[in-house]
Amino acid sequence: MTVNRYKPSTMKIFTVAGMAVLLLLLGSCKKDKANSTIITGSWEIRSSQVSITPTINYPPGNDSILKFTASTWLLYSKGSLVKSGTYTIAEDSSLGGPPNQYTHRIVYDGVTTIKKFFKINGNTLTFAWGPFEVDGGSVVQYEKVTEM
Repeated sequence: MTVNRYKPSTMKIFTVAGMAVLLLLLGSCKKDKANSTIITGSWEIRSSQVSITPTINYPPGNDSILKFTASTWLLYSKGSLVKSGTYTIAEDSSLGGPPNQYTHRIVYDGVTTIKKFFKINGNTLTFAWGPFEVDGGSVVQYEKVTEM
């Protein structure tokens, strides 16, 4: 009795290997959404609301700018640097609220005691943090003003 062993052709091996590489690349593209490139640029404050206090609106040209590079952040007020440091972004949807509304968290200077979440919708960057269930949450919105 002769046993025929299946031996794949070279073409099939290359096809399967190519598909595996493609899947790896596509998987890594999805993860890239969480990296810092989604937030880089200059953002000018437009509104802020802390706890149950009324929302404060800021007009365009108010010159309160938050800038992000690939790994650093800089806060300017009236053209002067007020504060700066480093940041990282993590995927995290533990803020609550509607599903997939806030899926990224920003960590300033390695400090993880306060979880600050953000989302980007068009040219609007919104930060949210705090205990919203007890009227203690904060929301600050920025509008993109330039690319970095």
